[in-house]
Amino acid sequence: MTNYIDFMPVILVALGALFTLAAEPFLRDENKHKVLPWIASVFVALGIGAFAFVGTDTTFNLYAMDPIRRVLGVTIFLCTLLGVAGLQWTLGTGKYKGGESYSLMLLACCGATLMTQAIDFVALFIAMELTSFPVYALVGIHRKDLFAGEAVFKYFVSGAIFSTIFLYGVALVYGATGSTHFCAAILDGRGPIFAMGMLLIILGLLFKAGAAPVHFWVADVYTGAPVAVTGFMAAVVKVGALAALGSVWLGILVARNGSAPAWNLAEKITVGTQSKSLFYVVVIVAILSMVIGALSGLAQKSVRRILAFSAVMNAGFMVIGLLLPNYLESGSVQLGAMYYFLVTYAIGSAGALAGVAYLAGRDDRKETLDDLQGAGRKRPFVALGVAVCLASLAGLPPAAGFLAKFSLFAGAFSAGLGWLAAVGFGLSLIAAVYYLRIAYVLFAPRKCECNCGCCCENRAKFSYLLKFAVAVAALALIAVGVFPGFALIG
Repeated sequence: MTNYIDFMPVILVALGALFTLAAEPFLRDENKHKVLPWIASVFVALGIGAFAFVGTDTTFNLYAMDPIRRVLGVTIFLCTLLGVAGLQWTLGTGKYKGGESYSLMLLACCGATLMTQAIDFVALFIAMELTSFPVYALVGIHRKDLFAGEAVFKYFVSGAIFSTIFLYGVALVYGATGSTHFCAAILDGRGPIFAMGMLLIILGLLFKAGAAPVHFWVADVYTGAPVAVTGFMAAVVKVGALAALGSVWLGILVARNGSAPAWNLAEKITVGTQSKSLFYVVVIVAILSMVIGALSGLAQKSVRRILAFSAVMNAGFMVIGLLLPNYLESGSVQLGAMYYFLVTYAIGSAGALAGVAYLAGRDDRKETLDDLQGAGRKRPFVALGVAVCLASLAGLPPAAGFLAKFSLFAGAFSAGLGWLAAVGFGLSLIAAVYYLRIAYVLFAPRKCECNCGCCCENRAKFSYLLKFAVAVAALALIAVGVFPGFALIG
């Protein structure tokens, strides 16, 4: 069936991108960052409101909408609002002359949202590229910065390679099923071709999600990008990639067992028989990601690099959700715990990094722990919002991250994966050290008490939207943690 209302949020944000881009040449350089972010934010807010009118249906047999996809879409839009606010602060205080960045961020938001809705590999690939190309430009927006140049080169080249790998996997799946739909049945005798194709597709999505063993780009790219763009990537791109991975996972199970097509992410499916090879792939990815992310983050002093390895580690936590509630024994799968974790992680990361962009001042290269020491004492409102986001990432109550980790690890124990849950819990305790270290540093005694520009420049001009967005993120994490029914995921 065709339900165009399901596209209304994406259409509104796409119109916002076009309107922002069209208005940019008519504004003076000093006014671009005063006007364009607010225009972009209005369209994002309209898009969030439009989710109240979307239904639960498929469109052109390419896209689907259901309660979980609605929540993921709202999460992407909220994280985009945080990205726009952080970008306004970074570019405004840095006196960047162009205003095209806001349009690029909105276009990437559209692509990530379509990734969550895709149920066909062609539609998913188009959405992936719509997400990726604007982010390439955003990563390298400071063209004279050597770190930015290195980051965009690595990201673009590796992204092109893994897009090719993904497409080759799609070609193999088409040869094995005669269709590009996620749930297409495998033709007789073509199971090995299907398995190889799906392996390549999963590899491409794991790259986008920043999971091990294809995480090699994450730390350098996150470090080279502006802090606000890093937060946008850590949240929005990861939501799109992992939402798509969940849809593909359900498609694999349906195709292997000849079950009815599964496009509703909220449904529990039981396939009866399960593949040991798929189980081992998920477990290896989870363990590698958790170990590399948790242990590597401890040695970092840059907040961006800390949260880069946090992204790797949390990708490992989330893929455990592919095996719940009992994939190993009965072949039953329900992805609610995985997506609840994804929502809390995305909001926490985007909120924390947007706040760090503000606390770092005009030079967002100064975002190491030493640079940020005491920054929260002078700007407590934003620092408190950042602390809430960090508490959620660390899994501390009452922030939503606590319930997300509890649900995931408890589900793993119930599924007979107690050893994996124990490993994840232990590594999450290790990772909590570097989250809490950031929060402690923000409120530690200040190193600089002078009246120099690095500490005391006038910040009000570009800070209103950022303060509002960080406050909304912090309140959302508290609300979803205390009342998890708000997320409509169970």
